[in-house]
Amino acid sequence: EVADIVDHLHFIIHRPSSGVERKVVRLNQLALTDLKINIPRGCRTKKIRTELAKDGMEAKIAGVSLNRKHVAKAEKAALGDFARFKLRVAKTATNRKIRSTVRKLKKSS
Repeated sequence: EVADIVDHLHFIIHRPSSGVERKVVRLNQLALTDLKINIPRGCRTKKIRTELAKDGMEAKIAGVSLNRKHVAKAEKAALGDFARFKLRVAKTATNRKIRSTVRKLKKSS
């Protein structure tokens, strides 16, 4: 969460629920969403924690597509060799079915 604005390119972020301490980041390092909590500028960690809990922000953040992509990427990175192999084989089989269907449609038209 953006806790404060330093200038037009730098923000102070702070997310106590996931262990991110206050730090300055550039705008191009952030992915902004429409989610918002009402906090004053420069407020303390306790205030941020209470506002996040009050608004049920953790559940809202879990539903954002950017978070779902991040979770899927982390799960894929945690796969072992055999799981990656099975995933590749399944993807190849799916692509073969698609290719054969496309070829049939091209021949019929």
